[in-house]
Amino acid sequence: MITAVEVRVRELDRTPDLVDLVGAAREAGHEVLLVERPMPDAVSVAALGRAYDIVAAPGGVALEDAAGKTLDFEAGEDRILAASRMWRRLSASLKGPDAGPPASGPVAVGGFAYRPDRDLAGPWSGFPALLLRVPALAVTRARGRTFISAFTPDAEALLEIGTAAGGANLRAPSARTLDVAPVRNPVAWTAAVGTAAERLRAGAAEKVVLAREVIARGDGVVSAASVVRALRAAYPSCFTYLVTGSDGTAFAGASPELLIRRSGSRAWSQPMAGSVARGATDLDDDRLARKLEESAKDAVEHRVVSRFVVEAMSPFSVNVTARPPEVVRFTNIQHLATNVSAQLLDPAADVLQLAAALHPTPAVGGWPRDAAQRLIDELEGLERGWYAGAVGWIDGRGDGEFAVALRCGLLWEDGARLYAGVGVMPDSDPARELEETELKFKALLTALV
Repeated sequence: MITAVEVRVRELDRTPDLVDLVGAAREAGHEVLLVERPMPDAVSVAALGRAYDIVAAPGGVALEDAAGKTLDFEAGEDRILAASRMWRRLSASLKGPDAGPPASGPVAVGGFAYRPDRDLAGPWSGFPALLLRVPALAVTRARGRTFISAFTPDAEALLEIGTAAGGANLRAPSARTLDVAPVRNPVAWTAAVGTAAERLRAGAAEKVVLAREVIARGDGVVSAASVVRALRAAYPSCFTYLVTGSDGTAFAGASPELLIRRSGSRAWSQPMAGSVARGATDLDDDRLARKLEESAKDAVEHRVVSRFVVEAMSPFSVNVTARPPEVVRFTNIQHLATNVSAQLLDPAADVLQLAAALHPTPAVGGWPRDAAQRLIDELEGLERGWYAGAVGWIDGRGDGEFAVALRCGLLWEDGARLYAGVGVMPDSDPARELEETELKFKALLTALV
């Protein structure tokens, strides 16, 4: 049974560093989540402790209290949609201000796996297939202002942990060097890419995404907070995120790709597909960008993704607009991206309903979905876990933002499993696809030490 909870919201006169805050709270033994985008108008949320969890359960999702006791259950084959229905019930019981900044008052932070319908095991055993957490304390930064939302009586004490510790309380020396090894032999992986391209030429699908996994072991502690801090500094326009697992692991990354953002009656997505390296100079950058724009393979791959996003958002919308593709630049890579915006029908679908319609996009799975998934199951040879899933937040209005969980790794005390994928098309060159994964791995490898 869900009982009414009064949510206390107030504005802070200072802005704590959210990474320091979650890092210190984690060192103190608290569960933490963070979704941050250090852009002027962006919303960032740090979640400290736990009041409620909406979590994947057999046949749907369960609502659990801080002690793990099940309070409610929502059945549904699509767990993201089941979570949307559960959130509507739960948020109605969280009594906060009628108006306020995004992600203040009732808010849940978390995400879901690439396959939210499958329970996770092995390295991912500390993570459920879906988790949306109402924290004990949420710290929200929006449009230059910072708010806290307290869901338990003593939640504000968590704020003092980060203030006192400064996020630097490590128990052992940090790692200085890494030993990096692929989980699957690169020769075998490129052979799988070649097989996939051959299957596509035979009509098995239009596109399939295949991922690789490497294990990096350090000679000291790999601090999750330090990794996120380094990613934020290196990739300032990306979504940086941190989700802690129940087994002491942490999922962290810096994603360039917006799955869905919803604000009132408007929604936005920015699918990305097609990549090329950055150049050593501005002229090199421009030359490589032109090469990407002129690539027939990348143009077709991107068109499959952008067309899907427009069609998936259309049933929820009065109209959907897609701008022409453009090249967006990040620290070590350039992508083809399309900005999609929608005017939503009234009443507007919430951000989880929209996420359920979009996930997984062809940018991370392939197209058609079922055919591509069969190829992934046969050829990829790894458990993706939350890689290529989504991370983000939803508030009491149904507004929210979810990023595709890319450029990421599953961290433990002295190492990490890192993930990177590529879109395979009928004319893909396996050697080039291998090079692209190496380029993407650098995003996290450089942040580990």
